[in-house]
Amino acid sequence: MSNGDDFRSDAYKLLDQLLKDASAGPDREELLRRYAEQVSLMHSYYAHQVLDELLADTRTRLDAKMAPDPLKQTVASVQTSFQDFWKNIFGG
Repeated sequence: MSNGDDFRSDAYKLLDQLLKDASAGPDREELLRRYAEQVSLMHSYYAHQVLDELLADTRTRLDAKMAPDPLKQTVASVQTSFQDFWKNIFGG
């Protein structure tokens, strides 16, 4: 499952809980404040997760391309091309 699917699933669960809590009749402002905080935290978590994956992928590609061994550089170029192709076609 991709991060987008995880985020969507978690957002769905959070909104479902919001609707259940709203039907119970608590203070509207407190409910909005609490759920706005939860959405912010969830967004921050998933944004950092995507950024970490991006940095790790970038670090791996740079390390391979900067290797002194021409064979490693060639393998890195082929791997990078294949990864880009896979992401563009299959989205993940």
